[in-house]
Amino acid sequence: MTRKNKSRRAYLKATGALGATGLTGLSGCIGSISDSGGTTTEETTEGMSDGTTSGEDDSQSDDQSQGGAPITMGSILPITGSLSAYGGGMEKAVNLAAEHINEAGGPLGREIKVVNKDSETKPAKATQKYRSLVNEEGIVGFVGAASSGVSVPLAQQIASDQVMQVSNASTTPALSEIGYNDDESVKYFGRTAPNDGQQGIVMGQILNDDEYIGADKAAFLYVDNPYGEGLAKRAKEAFDGETVGMVPYSKKSSDYTSTLDKLFSNNPDAVGFVGYPGNGKTILKQWSNGGYGGEWVLSEGLNDKGFFEDNKSITDGMYLASPSPESTKSADTFDKEMGGQSGTLFAPHAYDGLFLQALAIHKAGEASGAAIAENIRSVSRGGTKVYAGEFQKAKDLLDKGEDINYQGASSPVDMNESLEPLNRFAIMQVKQAKRKELETIPRSYFEGKL
Repeated sequence: MTRKNKSRRAYLKATGALGATGLTGLSGCIGSISDSGGTTTEETTEGMSDGTTSGEDDSQSDDQSQGGAPITMGSILPITGSLSAYGGGMEKAVNLAAEHINEAGGPLGREIKVVNKDSETKPAKATQKYRSLVNEEGIVGFVGAASSGVSVPLAQQIASDQVMQVSNASTTPALSEIGYNDDESVKYFGRTAPNDGQQGIVMGQILNDDEYIGADKAAFLYVDNPYGEGLAKRAKEAFDGETVGMVPYSKKSSDYTSTLDKLFSNNPDAVGFVGYPGNGKTILKQWSNGGYGGEWVLSEGLNDKGFFEDNKSITDGMYLASPSPESTKSADTFDKEMGGQSGTLFAPHAYDGLFLQALAIHKAGEASGAAIAENIRSVSRGGTKVYAGEFQKAKDLLDKGEDINYQGASSPVDMNESLEPLNRFAIMQVKQAKRKELETIPRSYFEGKL
């Protein structure tokens, strides 16, 4: 894969643009945290583990190319920390994918051994866990991290280690530019979550279109982290009118009066709001009580049923930009197997992240990070469709020299050159705490726009 029009300077600029944690908040039902058998799972105390992959010999060879030896993969997900509500379901999804893969004999006739690590939702801790997976376990690829602020420092290391990283939940646009090797011919970072650049385009369209808001002036309010800043900048770029404010807010605050005063200091017609439900509830109540006026476009991070119900009178009439991926047969299989945790945010994306890497290994005929990086896109698009739980069918097709098109549990997951999927999106409006879909924007609309 050849990277086009991307200089080394742009690469370094992108990697330096991010700091703390950011995670877009797709709505869903959060299940309780539980372990899935058949994998190695670390305890909260660093360095401890509670089991190994069923049927494996602990004396696994360090030579990943040795025929018959298990292929070691990893996950780095937020079992503890600020995103712990999601980590258990994500990890269970990775382990479920490993079970499905191993039931079919694994890629190249070798089982996948998954070593699960807790990112603790902290970049420094996640980096320690990553180094352990590389130096002690000899992984060729892993699923994670969840937040953009944790994924970025990991993605800065993977190319030199020749380890493939597939994030299930990091959405910042900057990650499109990170993870390339020195000559920028191979990208070792991919994701099954959508790039927030798509969402920014949709937010801009809502602000621009007379059918919705048709604003002449807009201001953008965003949570002060990589997710908020990155998405707000993309929405600003997509807005055709005059931007009269780019205002960050702190999640630690409880009084946003001064923030709102600054946001409305230049009398915007509308506000693009990138945030989370907790602070969002406080911000919108203070906005309503202050009589500031203006129309609002909300990011997907605010797409939460409880949030709209708690703010029923305030959010009525507001617009929402939301991913609306096409459902596939894989979603049904995933939901059935995951049980009560099927609705965990970004859990389907975690399943797809491991499944795709295993498919890439089998197609390449080699268990290495480079093999995954160079083949993962091709197994995600074109050819005969295969679904979750159909690893044997996929292997049979690949062994015959046929192309396959994995249709994921999260979406069709057709990866582009940056190794990320384009999602279908929807423009919605809130009516009596319910979200009404006004327009669907197909994946094809976004091609070449990121």
